[in-house]
Amino acid sequence: MARSPSDLTLENILLGLLQDQPQHGYALYKRVQESPELSRIWQVKRSKLYYLLEKLEEKDLLSSSLKASSSHPDRKIYHLTERGRREFETWMKTPVKSGRHMRIAFLSRLLFALEAGETQALTLIQRQFTRCQAWLDSLETQLSELEDPDFFTCQIFKFRMGQVQAMLDWLEECKKGFAAEKNR
Repeated sequence: MARSPSDLTLENILLGLLQDQPQHGYALYKRVQESPELSRIWQVKRSKLYYLLEKLEEKDLLSSSLKASSSHPDRKIYHLTERGRREFETWMKTPVKSGRHMRIAFLSRLLFALEAGETQALTLIQRQFTRCQAWLDSLETQLSELEDPDFFTCQIFKFRMGQVQAMLDWLEECKKGFAAEKNR
């Protein structure tokens, strides 16, 4: 099953990094390595980053041009295409589809949403909260529909429900954090 473009977190992080200005691959790599926020979310090898840039260019989400220099080899400068900009915007506004994507995919989206502004970030947080609540409701329904579940099955559901509840609590704290920041 092929992943939808909006699920491609690492690729979308690169699109997000190019939304303000074109850059060459090494500058993008350094930006990821030196960004306290991004380096806490995503670790990438330089070879993987270059591979992803080429992949994005093949999909017409990026274009490139060569920049000549007398002090170092010519550099390939990557530019975000209009298609790439639309893909990134859609990705950034869309909540993740499962709890296992919260650590990298959601936090990456939230980082870029925060850069886009408080309204964008709060909207994303609320959308993710709604999605998480649906996950919790589904798990509770599934458990209640089991006829005489054994101990281990109950523990699996309770563990998963606890994880989702922790996500909901954390998202609520995010919303409260914005309110507290406004009142400072």
